[in-house]
Amino acid sequence: MQELIAALRSSPRLAQKSELEVLWQFFPRVCRIGDEQVLLGDDAAAVNSADGFLLFAAEGVYPPLLEADPYLAGRASVLANVNDIYAMGGRPLAILDVMLAQGMREATEMLRGVNDNALRYNVPVIGGHFGVGTQADSLAVFIIGRARRLLSSFNAAPGDDLVVVWNPRGTFHAQFGFWDSSSTLTGPQAITQLELLPRLAEEGLADSAKDVSMAGIIGTVLMLLEASARGARISPENISTPPGVQLADWLLSFLSYGFVLSLRPNLTTAAHGRFRDMGILCERIGNVTADHQVIFIDSAGNKHLFWDLNARPFSGLARERIAGSVASGRGGAEIG
Repeated sequence: MQELIAALRSSPRLAQKSELEVLWQFFPRVCRIGDEQVLLGDDAAAVNSADGFLLFAAEGVYPPLLEADPYLAGRASVLANVNDIYAMGGRPLAILDVMLAQGMREATEMLRGVNDNALRYNVPVIGGHFGVGTQADSLAVFIIGRARRLLSSFNAAPGDDLVVVWNPRGTFHAQFGFWDSSSTLTGPQAITQLELLPRLAEEGLADSAKDVSMAGIIGTVLMLLEASARGARISPENISTPPGVQLADWLLSFLSYGFVLSLRPNLTTAAHGRFRDMGILCERIGNVTADHQVIFIDSAGNKHLFWDLNARPFSGLARERIAGSVASGRGGAEIG
């Protein structure tokens, strides 16, 4: 267990998230649009609208992926944005992209990738920016969506079941730590799987979720807990891995279809059934706690401290909320 913890803590994928703390030096955690409050730090920003919420998200493509395979990078840019909208309990409406390329070959491949996945997920590309002749390729994609009822990183509560959902039918790309379970699906198949998330929200079966990002399963868990100012007790051995993939590598992998949910215990069985019926794994890996420590529990029941969010913030998103709850003896304040 200590070897696993050491491998995870030393991973660049987790270390990079600490760089996000610079954002909170310039931007407030809560901003205002007119009379409305908008919380920053979720998979998408949610703004109240007449029939629910408008959702806004953006993704910059990982440069090594863009250099190695511009077509796959284009596809991945759409995938990541679409996942962010569904992770919020929403459905995507439209995409914009900002693309700079060294030459027309790179530009064509990026455009082809963006277009193919936009068509596949039935999300129109409605504008953006395009330029050729730059010193390096770059690609950023922006998405707009709509939700009737939100799933949010801020809603995890003590006692919740912490679960990971993922599609076990896929291919592992070790070079990029990427589990691809979506590219072989038809558009309707991929959308049907993603539709499970807004349906859970609308049926009242879940209100807290987060898309498994480049920080992997464990990094996504840390981000969800940090946003909610919570901790967790986790049994890593409850987490399945694809054949031939080591647990440490799997916990740090980006999943083309993967979500972490914090579910009220009385709702877990019903939510599990929705995923099971679709052939998606829904694995309970632990439970949410009122403190701010993430503890791993081994097969013998021994406890091992993995991360103390009070002593070592992950992204810095909830530093004040966590510090305030410690000082006052509370387990973490809710955001109203």
